[in-house]
Amino acid sequence: MAKLTDKQRKKIIAESVNGSSIRALAAKYGVSTTTIQRVLKSDTTLTQKVAQKKAENTASVLAFMDSKKNDVCGLIDKLLAAMGDEDKLAAATVNQLATAMGIVIDKYTANEAIKSSDAKETNFFEAIHAAGKEVDLSAIPELQSSAERDPLLVDETGTPE
Repeated sequence: MAKLTDKQRKKIIAESVNGSSIRALAAKYGVSTTTIQRVLKSDTTLTQKVAQKKAENTASVLAFMDSKKNDVCGLIDKLLAAMGDEDKLAAATVNQLATAMGIVIDKYTANEAIKSSDAKETNFFEAIHAAGKEVDLSAIPELQSSAERDPLLVDETGTPE
């Protein structure tokens, strides 16, 4: 088996802290899983330093994201307003509308699962609902029901088939 350099040992520790499995590290460096375990146990100080640095980096990224929250909310407001423009809605295809709405809902729900409620965020669906009232969606053929587009699809009781 190949002898690991000091640089490789440090990389193994760093990759382990970042979530790489012992088997994956063994395969990557061409050594046994026992060798990887020995490397990880041999330098607990470095392992702790790497873990601490990772935690600091994570905190730094989260702080940056939090500092940009107002900018992002402003951008979302602008995009939602643009998405509420009747001319743009009329020109959009069903796929474009579905994709845009899916992205907005996915991001919102993912964000809600992580963050505490904020007045701007908790009223998201109410804002969407209110925007929908202001926009005449019947002007978009793809959003009209089949019965509205083709009266022959309505049975004698007046309900769609």
